[in-house]
Amino acid sequence: MSKFQEKRDQSIQVIIQTALRLFSEKGFEATSIRNISKEAGISLGLMYNYFESKDELLLEILKQGSEAMKESFAAQSAEPISPSAIEQYVRHTVKFLKGNKEFCKLLQPMHLQSDEARQLHTEIKKQSAAAEDKVRHHLINSGIPFPELEAKLLFASVDGMVQHYMTHDTYPIDDVATLLLMKYKR
Repeated sequence: MSKFQEKRDQSIQVIIQTALRLFSEKGFEATSIRNISKEAGISLGLMYNYFESKDELLLEILKQGSEAMKESFAAQSAEPISPSAIEQYVRHTVKFLKGNKEFCKLLQPMHLQSDEARQLHTEIKKQSAAAEDKVRHHLINSGIPFPELEAKLLFASVDGMVQHYMTHDTYPIDDVATLLLMKYKR
């Protein structure tokens, strides 16, 4: 790869990371291309050279985030059902969330706003249903009473952890996950 292409790719990633941070902090509508340009330390003209509009930049963020999420869930869904399936699911969710907090914060209100975000939201629901099914099978095989309801309770608990982590900067997600998992230790 040439030095020029390397520099170009670095600039694009700086723009994307800056936009992601600003979109998740201020919201998409409240963030301007000028804000992104200034925060990224990249001229406005160069910004438009890379992205024709704020919408195009958002689409690139959604595309990259979607790919990261698909790769993450694909790796997890390849795991066989085992006694540690619940722990794997919870820990994997926490790890992904901690590594992609800004993307998750951005995606949360957006799933109702753009076709791309709605499509990503649909994909997330499919992945979540597959994970819930895997966990439900583990609960059945483990002899846990009311496995269908227990799976729903577990997933509602994880959803609550996600919401609190995204809205409270000091939320102790690792400790809460450990406490939740203690319920399933035999």
